[in-house]
Amino acid sequence: MGKRHLGALGLVLAVLATACSSGGGGAGGGAASPAASASPGASAAAKATCASKKVTIAVPVTPPNVVHLTPYVADAFGYFRDENLTAELIRFEGGVGSLRASASGAIDLAGTSSEPVIDGIANGADVKIVYSYAPNVDVSFAVGPKVKTMADLKGKVMGVQEPGGFADVMTRIILRKAGIDPKEVTFLQTTTAGRVQALATGNADTAVLHIDQVKTAQKANPQIAVLVNMWEVLTDYQYAVYVAPTQTLKDDPTTTECIVRALMRANRAMYDPANRTKIVDLGVQQTKADRDVVESTFDLLVKAKAWPQNEGVPKANIEGTIKSEKDFGKITKDLKFEDVTDLSIVKKVIAQLGGVKDFPY
Repeated sequence: MGKRHLGALGLVLAVLATACSSGGGGAGGGAASPAASASPGASAAAKATCASKKVTIAVPVTPPNVVHLTPYVADAFGYFRDENLTAELIRFEGGVGSLRASASGAIDLAGTSSEPVIDGIANGADVKIVYSYAPNVDVSFAVGPKVKTMADLKGKVMGVQEPGGFADVMTRIILRKAGIDPKEVTFLQTTTAGRVQALATGNADTAVLHIDQVKTAQKANPQIAVLVNMWEVLTDYQYAVYVAPTQTLKDDPTTTECIVRALMRANRAMYDPANRTKIVDLGVQQTKADRDVVESTFDLLVKAKAWPQNEGVPKANIEGTIKSEKDFGKITKDLKFEDVTDLSIVKKVIAQLGGVKDFPY
């Protein structure tokens, strides 16, 4: 498996346990409260203070899955309000649209999968990765009853979102592993929610699904199975990132700092058992999934340390994603970690809030 964080290993073990059944009502799994383990430095960095203002944050999935709840928690728990911010969460149908909005300067901070960002920067997009809401890949490649083996993918219908988006990239990685030319399959573009429906109804033979989506799909159609877990294929690989325009980081780093501080507090709030009921309630409201699905998924993600408590952008993950995009021919430019990231603000926020000891990212 290579050098991996303990949190990533926890994610593998936790999700493997649920892949064996369509249900899953794991026991509540709260880790130690981050507040108890955070250790500020001898002299914490001075906090920037934002004037009262409205900010826009792009969320790349509509409706969100449990793993995407960070900005919703920051809003519901009043963390944006604590920073004098009124946050408008603008939903997109995928990371490509979210990234485009960020690159245009229309968004203060955008959540997206890492591939469009790396591809965009390689092609001149003036944005930087500044933080994350989920460093490690947590999705499975789910299939309908017509697919039992990798070889069965030939001639089938692949459910994806936009070209170059996360589901599209994951699907092409699996096709390469199976030795199947993308021209030998049909790509069916759907919405985020539509991926589950298309697979459950048989309109698509495959879908790249998050944990809660797999559970929901298997409720609708028990014949749906997991062909492969993507973390078994992709070890050092970055799933999600937050990006901001480079010019914004130069001209108005204060606003980015205030947003990141609110989001980091939300990521850390996931691990406080006292918050579980409120977050699950929020998850049911936002994801539209059944409560048992949200509860069991949330507990698994907590145990797996899916949400970052520190920088959330491991160098090995970014370098692994760059290599994958180069191997696919998506980019030709030699990019380094420093070319696509600017972690100066998130490091400043950690100095203010204190780093969480013994947490891998």
